[in-house]
Amino acid sequence: MTAINSTRLDRKRKLTRYAIREHGGNILFMLPAFALFAFVVLVPFIQSIPVSFTDKKAIFAKSWNFVGLENYIKLLKSSSFQDSFLHTAHFTVVYILGANVLGLALALMIWKSSRFNNVIRTLLFMPFTVSLVAATKVWSYVYTDVLMPLTGMPSPLGISSQVIYGLAAIAIWRDMGYCMLIYIAALQSIPGEYYEAARVEGANFWHEFRSITLPMIVPAITANVTLVLSWGLRCFDYSQMVLNMKAAKTTAVFVYEYIFGNSRAGLGQAGAIILTLVLVVLSNIVTTVLRKREVEV
Repeated sequence: MTAINSTRLDRKRKLTRYAIREHGGNILFMLPAFALFAFVVLVPFIQSIPVSFTDKKAIFAKSWNFVGLENYIKLLKSSSFQDSFLHTAHFTVVYILGANVLGLALALMIWKSSRFNNVIRTLLFMPFTVSLVAATKVWSYVYTDVLMPLTGMPSPLGISSQVIYGLAAIAIWRDMGYCMLIYIAALQSIPGEYYEAARVEGANFWHEFRSITLPMIVPAITANVTLVLSWGLRCFDYSQMVLNMKAAKTTAVFVYEYIFGNSRAGLGQAGAIILTLVLVVLSNIVTTVLRKREVEV
């Protein structure tokens, strides 16, 4: 028994050493990114939680009073905060649908590897490398100096009822190439034998897409929808570029204005906490629902 136990201990030690060698390097490579994330995102977020329960006018104000949940109650009753949240939700829904539908459509057309398709993929992905501010600036000129003379229609960025769709179009143009690449990777991982068997049975393109393609790319749909959902709810740059337009004000802009513009840091931080909680809850719900529909290859 002693010999058996010593053998097991030796095996466990070897496995432990192997795991350290195998994963230690990966952890070391991740440490700089995690340290940057903690310094830029995690630590400021944790520090903002106590501020949301105070009446601080500025983040570094020395005099303040503890108000408990008063800031949260004010925000939930505030029509301005409710409107900004509705604008954010409206933008996010249009953004998710547009980026994913167009990204998937493009992926279905050019998922096969060829020189032409590779060039087209690069061109379609290039807008994703453009900054949000630059994209909004360029499209504001496109709306006013290109589309308006050609169609006679005014820029949607100047009309309250259309500004959300105008901003969503810019976001979709910029990010559909990113979604496309994820869908292409998913399409290329589907075994060709499935399509061959379906064609033998007389299936057409629609049958193949509904019964084979769509179920197999659900993991890619989960990744894209979750990412675009988080980007949409945190939308700031697009909305900020449309000055003096209440119909374009998102929750992120509301938080920014209250913290840095209206000198009500406590109220602004409470809005940021609410937005973060909504983002976490919705992301988990979407991920859980979509993962239940995933199938194994």
